[in-house]
Amino acid sequence: MISTISKPKYEIGDIVQSFEEQLELFFSKELDKRVEKPKPNENLGQVFTSPLLAKFMIGLLQENINPKISLLDPCIGPNTFFKAIPHKKANCYLKGIEIDENLVNEDTKSFYNEPKRTLVNGSFFDLSTSEKFDLIIQNPPYVRQELLSKGINSKGAIQNTLSNNVSTIPSQSNLYIYFLLKAILHLKENGIMVAVIYDSWLYSSFGTFLKESFIKLGFLENIYHFKKSAFENIEVGATVIKFHKTKNTRKSVSYYSLNNLNDIKSYGSLSLKSQNFKQKELLTHSFNNGSIVNYKSSFFKKIKSIVSQPIQRGTSAIINKYFIFNNKKFPELKPIIKDVYQIKTYSTSIGNAYILALNGSISKSTKEYISSIKNEIINTPSDKYKAVKKNIHLNKNWYGIKIKNCGNFIFNYYLRNNIDFIYNRDRVLSSDNFYSININESPLAHLAILNSTFTKLSILNNSRSQGNGLRKIQLYEFNEIKVVDVNKISNQSLKRLEKLGETLANENRYDDNQNEIIRKIDAVLLKEYNEYNNTSIELEVIESELKEYIN
Repeated sequence: MISTISKPKYEIGDIVQSFEEQLELFFSKELDKRVEKPKPNENLGQVFTSPLLAKFMIGLLQENINPKISLLDPCIGPNTFFKAIPHKKANCYLKGIEIDENLVNEDTKSFYNEPKRTLVNGSFFDLSTSEKFDLIIQNPPYVRQELLSKGINSKGAIQNTLSNNVSTIPSQSNLYIYFLLKAILHLKENGIMVAVIYDSWLYSSFGTFLKESFIKLGFLENIYHFKKSAFENIEVGATVIKFHKTKNTRKSVSYYSLNNLNDIKSYGSLSLKSQNFKQKELLTHSFNNGSIVNYKSSFFKKIKSIVSQPIQRGTSAIINKYFIFNNKKFPELKPIIKDVYQIKTYSTSIGNAYILALNGSISKSTKEYISSIKNEIINTPSDKYKAVKKNIHLNKNWYGIKIKNCGNFIFNYYLRNNIDFIYNRDRVLSSDNFYSININESPLAHLAILNSTFTKLSILNNSRSQGNGLRKIQLYEFNEIKVVDVNKISNQSLKRLEKLGETLANENRYDDNQNEIIRKIDAVLLKEYNEYNNTSIELEVIESELKEYIN
């Protein structure tokens, strides 16, 4: 995060006067060094705002709009926000910016061909921070940090040339983080910003940085969390935020938990119920508390606390295309679990692919193969295999890999309908699309626990939608999931779980019979949970909650 390196981490109550000055330096000095602009629409991260969402967001500013105020939209797209302003309120100073000339049609040009309206065809980052606005509304572009290496969205020059006495914005930050921070620089004192952004900031490390920035520069009044989506035909969680650029430590954050835009249609913004917490609690508040299950109960433990070694991703191949095989073609090939869909049961003792694991002497046939693919890799288009090409040119042992020891459980972190832990009896190597977990205590009972509805709900509550029914859970999120503590259940139930786990281990993952076994596991755990927490949750209730995620 941006802070003075020589000082300890600030307290939330501290007023750090230099913070905004550092942001000014960040954007005004360093953004002049961007590389040449790409062609229109390349990696611009455009997801357009629906008229319903635009009307809702304008409604959050409506009481502040009058003929004297100035309002900025730094990425207008089809100009949806400004068109949503009621006619009687539209006689204010409007400024719209759009980098994609293809989006600026005749209708948009006509809209800005009126008094008190200005249209800029260009980048928001070229706008001088000396221009200040009373209000800002935006749907900033969503571009993952992996794609911020070149073109109009390049941040490399920024990070490499920041002043020595400040650290940089976290490298994992999505492009929308940069838009939000620069927008705050353009707000007048007591100005207000309303923005719709993806909900990754609620859970991620760069999100912690953003929360700290909000607290330093002002306060958040509202967070509207659309857990499934705020956009049409895109299943990705999103939030609408209302930020004030003024200090008010007494003002609480109002958090609204919604599913999608239909909740606005059904209830309207005035009848939505909120959860309120203090500004300083923004950093510690859990936004994954929607389950009927009380995961804060000591009946559960974090999965990272029950393992005998740190949870890690599996072994990575140099390039899958050249180093993963279906058959044992070379003597150095080692069996590896690569495809979760080829594992038919809840346990495995064999790999379903082979990885070329070179680390030491190499056979003649393998040397010839390495030599041939070396030339092929070097001659591929320039954007592919950059790291490998660099190692080749540096004469490094570019084909060597580090084999990671595998635990007795593996879990594929890309989630669809099957959210299954596989018992890896013989600790066969697993590829890097799995998390490797080692649990020494009661492994069969844990096989049952890990595949229970309790664990699945904990995983899903901590995972992120990738769209089209696909979800993903990052390693830092996975480490925090809660699982039933075997030490909190009776010996009788533990023995029952061990038997059910042994049965489940050999059960077909794609057969309906496995559902009945998991239902028996859930019944055992739910009985223990209700007795421990003095509750009376029924099995159908947690099954119904699971169905909200899984079709």
